[in-house]
Amino acid sequence: MKTNLGVSQALIVEKDSAILGLPGERVQLLNADHRHVCKFKDPLDSNYITLRNAFVSTIDHIERDLQEPATSNSQELGLAATQDQYNSTMKTLAGYLVQGDLPDNDLANLLDRQLDGTCQWLTDDTEFKYWRAGDEGAPKLLWLNGKPATGKSTLAAHVVRQFYGCNLDCSYFFFKHGDKSKSSVASMLRSFAYQMASTNPRIRSEILAMHDNGVLIDAEDERTLWRSVFLSRIFRTDFHQPYFWVIDALDECADFTCFLPMLAKIDKNIPLRVFMTSRPSPVIQTLLLQEKLLVSTKQVTVESSYHDIRCMLEASTRFLPIDDPVACESLIAKILSKSNGCFLWVALVLKELETTHSEQQIQEVLDSVPSEMDSLYTRILDTMAMIPRNRKLAQAILRWTVCAVRPLRVEELKEAIRLDLDEVVPRLERTVETVCGHLVHIDRNSRVQIIHQTVRAFLTQDGLLSDFAIDRLREHSRLAEVCLQYLCSDELKSSRYRRRGSAARAAKRSVFAEYATVYFAEHVVRSSSSNDNQIATLSSFFHTNILSWIEIVAEGGDLFFLTQTAKNLKVYMERRAKYKSPLGQQVHAISSWIQDLIYIVTTFGRPLLTSPPSIHFLIPPVCPRNSIIYRQYHEYPRCLEIVGQCELEWDDRLSCISLREFQVLAIACRDNRFVIGLSDGRIVLYHTSTCQEAGQLIHGMEAVRFLGFGSANVLLASGGRQAIALWDTTSGNKLWAVDITERLLALGFNEDDTILMATTIANCTLFWSVEDGQELEKFFVSDQTEDESSTYKRPPSHAQLCGELNLLAVCYRQRPINIWDLEDRSFVGQFHKSAADIYPSPLLVAMVFNPNPDVNLVAASYQDGDLVIFDPWNQKQHTMVEANAHILAASSDGATLATGDGSGTVQIFDFETLRLLFRSTVNDFDIRAITFASNNVRFFDIRHDHCNVWEPSAIVRQTATGDGSSEYCSEAVLGDAETIGAQLLDDSQAITAMVSDGSDWLLCGKESGSIVLFEAKTGRQMQELYKHAANAAILLLEWNDRAAILASVDRASRIIVRKISSKGSDMRVVEQPLVDQSIGQAIRQVLFHSSGTMLLVSTSSFDQVWKTDGHQLAVRTTSSRQSWQWIDCSSSNQRLLLTVDGQIKWFDWKTLEESPLSTYSPVSLEDGGYPPVVNMKISSHGSVVCAHFREPPGGQGMARLRLWSASTPTAPAQDPISKHITNFDRIAKEVKTVIGFHKLLLLFLDHSGWICSISAERTTKERVYTRHFFIPYGWHCSGELIFAITAKGSIVLARKNGIAVFHRGLDFEDRVVLDMDSEIAMSQTEPHWSSPVLENHVDSPRSGHQWDHR
Repeated sequence: MKTNLGVSQALIVEKDSAILGLPGERVQLLNADHRHVCKFKDPLDSNYITLRNAFVSTIDHIERDLQEPATSNSQELGLAATQDQYNSTMKTLAGYLVQGDLPDNDLANLLDRQLDGTCQWLTDDTEFKYWRAGDEGAPKLLWLNGKPATGKSTLAAHVVRQFYGCNLDCSYFFFKHGDKSKSSVASMLRSFAYQMASTNPRIRSEILAMHDNGVLIDAEDERTLWRSVFLSRIFRTDFHQPYFWVIDALDECADFTCFLPMLAKIDKNIPLRVFMTSRPSPVIQTLLLQEKLLVSTKQVTVESSYHDIRCMLEASTRFLPIDDPVACESLIAKILSKSNGCFLWVALVLKELETTHSEQQIQEVLDSVPSEMDSLYTRILDTMAMIPRNRKLAQAILRWTVCAVRPLRVEELKEAIRLDLDEVVPRLERTVETVCGHLVHIDRNSRVQIIHQTVRAFLTQDGLLSDFAIDRLREHSRLAEVCLQYLCSDELKSSRYRRRGSAARAAKRSVFAEYATVYFAEHVVRSSSSNDNQIATLSSFFHTNILSWIEIVAEGGDLFFLTQTAKNLKVYMERRAKYKSPLGQQVHAISSWIQDLIYIVTTFGRPLLTSPPSIHFLIPPVCPRNSIIYRQYHEYPRCLEIVGQCELEWDDRLSCISLREFQVLAIACRDNRFVIGLSDGRIVLYHTSTCQEAGQLIHGMEAVRFLGFGSANVLLASGGRQAIALWDTTSGNKLWAVDITERLLALGFNEDDTILMATTIANCTLFWSVEDGQELEKFFVSDQTEDESSTYKRPPSHAQLCGELNLLAVCYRQRPINIWDLEDRSFVGQFHKSAADIYPSPLLVAMVFNPNPDVNLVAASYQDGDLVIFDPWNQKQHTMVEANAHILAASSDGATLATGDGSGTVQIFDFETLRLLFRSTVNDFDIRAITFASNNVRFFDIRHDHCNVWEPSAIVRQTATGDGSSEYCSEAVLGDAETIGAQLLDDSQAITAMVSDGSDWLLCGKESGSIVLFEAKTGRQMQELYKHAANAAILLLEWNDRAAILASVDRASRIIVRKISSKGSDMRVVEQPLVDQSIGQAIRQVLFHSSGTMLLVSTSSFDQVWKTDGHQLAVRTTSSRQSWQWIDCSSSNQRLLLTVDGQIKWFDWKTLEESPLSTYSPVSLEDGGYPPVVNMKISSHGSVVCAHFREPPGGQGMARLRLWSASTPTAPAQDPISKHITNFDRIAKEVKTVIGFHKLLLLFLDHSGWICSISAERTTKERVYTRHFFIPYGWHCSGELIFAITAKGSIVLARKNGIAVFHRGLDFEDRVVLDMDSEIAMSQTEPHWSSPVLENHVDSPRSGHQWDHR
């Protein structure tokens, strides 16, 4: 509390200064000022009890920690952790949970206004104490409701203060209508997760593990947050005492109806108690009854408020011109009688009374002021209108305060008014309240806010006759215009030559920049669509500063705002089609940018966050040729240039993962993992974001036909014809397995992952304990219309389990769908597609539950082509369309339904309305299964031997606006579905091998067996050189520049060596074969001597050296080997280098005899084993060798990347050869493939798609690598990567049937220094960007990087 300093009051120690921020630190409020914080009246003093309880709790924690064995986590996050570690962890979690402003400020503002002795009536109430104590049978939910402005928020703050005072664990959230960051359930859940992590080390560790493991969460999807963060992590930790949630103004939440069903499904053993406030709400009352929530309800009555209002009046009347105690008491009584329990009415009356100077003036105010709030607001507006010179300023302040997406700070509002009115208001903080009649106030954090939500409702109501009435469409249009005016200004313009760095520009940006950048589209979507001026301004913005805007957003570390902007503008443009023709250059450009923004995020999100400046020089060139960002910006001076095989349009199919020899039969996805089940019994795990393989599990000798994740991505169930297994995917361990005798129809978990369920063809549903695999129960079902006396029970054809709804759907051939309730094993009803008395029913081919409990729908597809949506509880049909779907899948949020058919067509529908959103017509194999990723946009389908990865922009959805207005929604129109035809390539023309000829030409082998010539300068195929047998795919190519000879090896192990000479500038002459032989074994490697006179041929069991005329010189046999590679070092020492089993050996070229002193190991494992080598490269001059070693099986150990001299060792193996080995192990796990050397630069591709380099000239003490440019995700995420490097340093990637050549890519340099202690990449110097023309180094906004563009 503030300390009385005589004439004023002040806080002696601010809250931030009183908090150390140590792990486990508990922050509790004491009802005392600085002088009395350690003074107590007696042992019953509430402050004394608070302090005593805190000591007791702390001692209990210390004793418990001493009894528990120490772990690495407890050591890191326990009391021994430093404040810096704690702050760093919480900063990481804040970013991960997209945590904005904490509700501490809201709490502090409310507690500042609370007077001593007020609100006590609530916490002294017997019913409140019974709920707080949590005795057996006590409700876990306490709902306090009351009329507007009756002090509910202050009561909620008082409850928080009391919980802290009693040393209770508590999180709180104050909803605010109109503030987007405080008006959704998702925002509240993120805040609760952050608050709980800040005080509970176990919860902090769980959420930090999610971040470290790359678990993706949709920050705006409350169901995903609830499932993945709370049900799967937070609620599974041990709570040593009850935990309280305090939720204020639930009715001001835009989507509160989804929250109460969540609470209803919390396990009764979780000690969570919820206190919530709202206005009286029939909707909340109905939800409480529907969900059967045990709730205690209290109401803020007029009588309960009188004491607190009296305290408020007694504290304020001493400032009024009245001395007589009797008259003062009479004044208090009059105000109380007219207040009707409304604190806001009293506060506004007191504000007006402060302007009086006599008892008569006081009486005049009391007689004239109306007792109803609307009448009082009208009177205030009329008074404001009496001062014409302040009218425009008052209108602007109200406009920005009522319509802003979030409250503006004073400095932001000053700048907004300057742009809006062209007026400068230097002392706005003194002006706001007087100009706006005290309807607006400035809180302790300098945020300008409306005094109460009833003011917003009054000003925005229809038919208000006042100069200060807020027409939302008009005012949002004005706010959008002001934001766009700023975004189009010179302040954001970027030089095409980047003469100034981003950091330098950021320092000069207006305080209004952040708001305009993030929220301009929120105002556009809420404004009128018929405004042509807005279209012109939007077009100007997209034509001028769009790239700088993208860079600024990326600097903030969250690309959600790019996607949200695209969603908002898409809604706006579709709605505008009602008034205006969608034709015209400006409209087309805006629509094109809307599409590009979505694709930029999905395609280039990771590299854009890594390097925001890349949006100017690296991203436009790799965009499709017909995209507007490419057409508008790819000709930047000295920009990255790409020629050859490039996309013309954005591709919604991001990737195709081919398993070639094996059938893909099952797929499942959860969070950051997806898995596929194969016909050979393997389960392959992949990262959802990168499609990188993460491991394999062996189900057994049978095909894997069913896969299902639990609520988190830790538990995985797999099923075949003979067995079901449960896996821990983090460790790869099989937890248990059970045999089954009947064929499976469905497999899944219950909602809290404690039970695994399976339905079989024997009309039986089985239940196993997840903990130990014990069978708990068997539940038999049957066709309810079949004769019960019959001994024969027909087998079901389809079954579907839904853990979220606790329902089972079973269907029999040409019979209706039977719905069963798994909670009480009861029959719910039957759904008949046709009339109930018609037999046979149409044949069902697929069905799926909507997983969102708020939706309660089932989709069913029939052989006649109909797709039907019905309610499983009442079996009523909602809608039906013709879809011809054989496969169905629902997104986790329940918004989207995906279908697949036998011809390979994928369709995406809105689940509830069956409005078609997207269709892909791919003439491919029939679709076996579809599953959605956790972001509900990316999805996967499996066909034959491959898995397709999709991310259509058409299903990126608009999120809630948070301001509660419906004007812009009422104008919305439905756009047409996006239909694409994904072209299938001619596999026979796919490039299977590639080598550079040492100049500007590429020699490529194809699946068809042909050898073709490509020009690196243009990326075009110039001629076919020669051909092996038809369809004998070329597997290996080796070129020797000195002799101009090429060796090619096909799948049949045939080797052809030919001399290829030049004829003119762009033609080659192929001479007769020097060698044309077939080997009886698969050839793994061919290698020329540097002179071109000898050729090494290597298989798994022997190595041979031939002369280039085919004469054999030497042969070396060996036992079967799995991983080895030869390197030609003849340019420096006339020897061959072999790496096998982690060891390096030297051999003579002519004899293949091993050097007796040569063997040494650049890397080995602690257990004596050796990691397999992935790739080895030697520099063009033969002086430096690089080896990339794969991470050992089972994850024991780490990947390695080593560089060393190619000179033959002259000392025995025990000589410290390690002195000459440069270790880059700290980045080895990020290396996806080593490309090769360009001069003394080792080039490699990392898993994020960046082409990086390491200088072979670096000393062993300096660990530096450089990022240059990145390759689009879809170009490198699947299949074998085939790279080459030209003599000029251009990077060549084989793509589809051609090549993509990246020119000038190495000119861009993003220098990263490895921190040897923490093993992370960081910069040791300030980052800079060097202009391609001026070469002047300036600051870049991304710390940890140095940008050069030479």
